[in-house]
Amino acid sequence: MEEDKEKKSVKRSDWDIRPYLAIGALIFLVFCCCIAVFTMIFKYAALKKACAAFVGILQPILIGAVLGYLFNPLMRRIDTGLCGLILPKVKDKEKVKHVIRTVASILTLLIFLTLFGMIIYMIVPALMESIANLVNTMSANVEHFIDWYNNLSLPGKGSGEWEQYLLMAAEYIEEWFDNSLVPQLQDFTQWQNYLTSITLSAINVVVVLKNVVIGLIVSIYVLMEKERFEGQAKKIAFAILPIKQANALIQIVHKVDQIFGGFIIGKIIDSIIIGIICFIGCSILRMPYTLLVSVIIGITNIIPFFGPFIGAIPCLIIVTITDPLHGLYLLIFILVLQQVDGNIIGPKILGESTGLSSFWVIFAIMVGSGLFGFAGMLFGVPTFAVIYYLAQRLISHLLKRKGLPAKSLDYTVVTHVDPETKELCTGDWVRNEQFHFASKKKKNAKGK
Repeated sequence: MEEDKEKKSVKRSDWDIRPYLAIGALIFLVFCCCIAVFTMIFKYAALKKACAAFVGILQPILIGAVLGYLFNPLMRRIDTGLCGLILPKVKDKEKVKHVIRTVASILTLLIFLTLFGMIIYMIVPALMESIANLVNTMSANVEHFIDWYNNLSLPGKGSGEWEQYLLMAAEYIEEWFDNSLVPQLQDFTQWQNYLTSITLSAINVVVVLKNVVIGLIVSIYVLMEKERFEGQAKKIAFAILPIKQANALIQIVHKVDQIFGGFIIGKIIDSIIIGIICFIGCSILRMPYTLLVSVIIGITNIIPFFGPFIGAIPCLIIVTITDPLHGLYLLIFILVLQQVDGNIIGPKILGESTGLSSFWVIFAIMVGSGLFGFAGMLFGVPTFAVIYYLAQRLISHLLKRKGLPAKSLDYTVVTHVDPETKELCTGDWVRNEQFHFASKKKKNAKGK
């Protein structure tokens, strides 16, 4: 009897609860995932509202993080230059490094604010004047364009119905600008009629300005503490994940930073250079509305592939209606400029930041614009580049586990893979079918 009791106690002590805990944790996670999916499907509006409120609370932090990310290349250069000048002359290098980083962060912000203020002061008044002049002279320019077209001796000219529609459109735009938009802007200052609108608008402006100001301050702290934030993130990754997976995660994050940082910052610099070259070229050619055309070309150039065409269409319409001959000059100049940008300036600045072919760039822009509009056109290419990189990495890992090469060019003329030697074989499809038939016959013979 005592021996039986001892055996029962041994069996009870050997009982392991860990597998049951693992099963219970898995069931709990599946249950939580089902609730999350149910909430996303049936409570989408409430979830979207809650996310919007949460993002609104964190808006200053997000603005600061984005600005700090964009300011980082300039700050890094200033910091490196100051460290090279000052550190060899001091003893307490760590303390001086912190001071230099603070000075470099503040200088970066001051440079940005100075450049932004100069652009607003120099461009915005001239741009508004150009737009007002364009609208006020639109009817006269359209009539001048119609007279020029009528004086051309072209075979097979159509009827003059399009001329009436063109004049009607120009008169409508001019009347809307003079009789609707301008009076509304003038009446908007009368507090008797628009007190509520002014109050709401003022509150919105104050909120936006507050978020921007706080975001600028946050960007300084982001620049000053970016190494610490990076170290904390890596520490958490190594604490939670196995070492191999943590290393892979860090490598992926660095690749994402390389893709997004290289593309966004490079595209902004590229667009500024193109806008300046366009302004210089249009000034030499004495184009009408030079500043307006340059701003449109520079801004739309941020959009990959389709940007030059999107910006060229309104510019050509504006200049052609004003002066058809200058419209032809502008068309030739834009084609030359875009060739220079696509083959010389763009590759020098952007390099291979995305690693996508032209087909996938067009695909990413079309899908991004269809799902998220203008923001999708801007960020669709780097986002898809990240997805493409992750898919490529996963496929390469799966192929290596099977003992197969990971390069796409190795599979261009492959018809089959030898299952025993894992050799990539080439040949016609008849031989391929014979190979599959022979291998199937061999397997059946082994089975028997």
